Amino acid sequence: MNKVVAIIPARAGSKRLKGKNMYPLRGKPLIEYTIDAALNSHYLSENNLYVTTDYGDVKELCKSKRVKTIDRPGSLAQDHIWTQDVIDHAVETIGNLHPDDIIVILQANSPQITAEIIDKCIQRVIGEDLWQVHTVDQELVHNGAIQVMKNKVCSHKGKVNYNGVVITDWIDVHTLADIKKLEEVI
Repeated sequence: MNKVVAIIPARAGSKRLKGKNMYPLRGKPLIEYTIDAALNSHYLSENNLYVTTDYGDVKELCKSKRVKTIDRPGSLAQDHIWTQDVIDHAVETIGNLHPDDIIVILQANSPQITAEIIDKCIQRVIGEDLWQVHTVDQELVHNGAIQVMKNKVCSHKGKVNYNGVVITDWIDVHTLADIKKLEEVI
């Protein structure tokens, strides 16, 4: 079976909601919802879950949950940096991955992520021999909450075929208004 690794990007900076990844929702930091969902996945554990961060509070939370961290350099923690560059750094840091190994990218500010949907995305990549699967909203717009891909696709620079989606109705948190909406749902 392919090796599976998960990466949660969680930088300190946020323009719209200060401290977004550690912002409390019902007394629990946003990123902790994502970590807990990952740790309840059939494919993930503290052995293959990584949080790439420059944020001391996130590192402390990860330590308490026995989740591995990757020190994100300041050059990769700026507003203008693409997530792809952060993932490339994390994959390089993890090392020893085969092109067909599975990379799972989980968004820290999507507290509605569930282990079941993580597993469904992974199962689609493995069982249907897809190259990548990601979550989309009810309008079929990519919401970025979960992206699962074969390692060979991770830093692919061109069009990628053999894609699948899983539909969700999740709210990504970017503002205080998003927190208010989630408090009504969760």
